Amino acid sequence: MRHGILITAFKDLQQLEVISSCFDERFSLYVHIDKKTQVSDGVIKKLEALENLVFISQEYMVNWGGLNHLKAILHLCERAIEDESLTYFHLITGQDLPIKTADEFIAHFSSLGGKSYLENFTMPAACWNNGGWDRILLYNLYDSLNAKKHMHWIQKLLSIQKRLGFKRNYSKDLPPLYGGSTYWSLHRSAVKQVVDYTRETPALLKRMKYSFCSEEFYFQTILMNSDLKDSFDTDNKRYILWEEKHGSKPGILDLEDWTQIKQSDALFARKMDWNHSAGLIERIMEKHQNEDKAQE
Repeated sequence: MRHGILITAFKDLQQLEVISSCFDERFSLYVHIDKKTQVSDGVIKKLEALENLVFISQEYMVNWGGLNHLKAILHLCERAIEDESLTYFHLITGQDLPIKTADEFIAHFSSLGGKSYLENFTMPAACWNNGGWDRILLYNLYDSLNAKKHMHWIQKLLSIQKRLGFKRNYSKDLPPLYGGSTYWSLHRSAVKQVVDYTRETPALLKRMKYSFCSEEFYFQTILMNSDLKDSFDTDNKRYILWEEKHGSKPGILDLEDWTQIKQSDALFARKMDWNHSAGLIERIMEKHQNEDKAQE
């Protein structure tokens, strides 16, 4: 059994080398780096030299909340599905790390019988403001306006639409909406379902334009309206701290989180950066390196 690791990245590109080192020849890495990120030829060559990195691209300029993040993910899926030897695919970011070893991954997924990990829930969603409808029924201009610089204007435009009672149409010809976390671990059959649907029925992707975080709708909507709907565990097996820490929400993990991380049944932990997470990254790497030593 072989796995594809799909990674969207925009900062801390040295962590891609760390991610790569956690996996062996049974894993292939596919990377999309935000087109806004300035990357030197030297860094690209260093990444391309990684033995298990198969594909690296800067196809899309990705703004938080915008459609291009979904397009970047689909871009990686389309490329990775071409390798027929890959059975499972895992979507992560460049700020995540696997907290299970390569052998643990292989053993775990060999026992699943085709089951996938995909958080999913019906709409309206109790965990989202206004049930999540503002995400899809209002014009969200995150691709046009970078939220890091222009959130005030984005929110002002949303407020005007609400005051006017404006709502975009969601065609009855499109499948009922489902939501859930961006990050998943999917069997090949599920990824192929999404890739084929996107090629054959582009209307849903087109309707995702001007929505907010469309990657938190798209896979769930396609898959939960398919014949595969009963093959998903709603726990996506990610260790995420859903509170503010180090100025970020979800929180940036550090060494204080290690005990809970190692006791969890998660596959990946997110998110980390070098300023706050160096000790934790080192501890996680020790686990992977100990496996390598045990195999020598």
